[in-house]
Amino acid sequence: MAKPSLSELEQDVEYLAKRTMRVGGNDRNRDRAYRDWGLSSNSIVGIAYGLDVPQTMPWDRADYAACVRAVKRMPRHRRTAQVLLALRQAKRSYKQGWGR
Repeated sequence: MAKPSLSELEQDVEYLAKRTMRVGGNDRNRDRAYRDWGLSSNSIVGIAYGLDVPQTMPWDRADYAACVRAVKRMPRHRRTAQVLLALRQAKRSYKQGWGR
């Protein structure tokens, strides 16, 4: 993996800081539509940032949707083939009920 540029590092910090501020919100209606955090999406973000973490599969539709939002919101340079593969695996898992 190539060393990230200063611009990419700034994008990483902005993404992670904004994501951190959204975690733990208590507005249930807003959370359903905008949530991009949870065990499964956190594991995909970990993969994006090079952590050696096992992928946690989504439990339900809302959890899978959080995975999609997390990937859509992450900086483009973090949307690698490995991340997109993890998102496809999450979709397949959710559709087949593996997370349950």
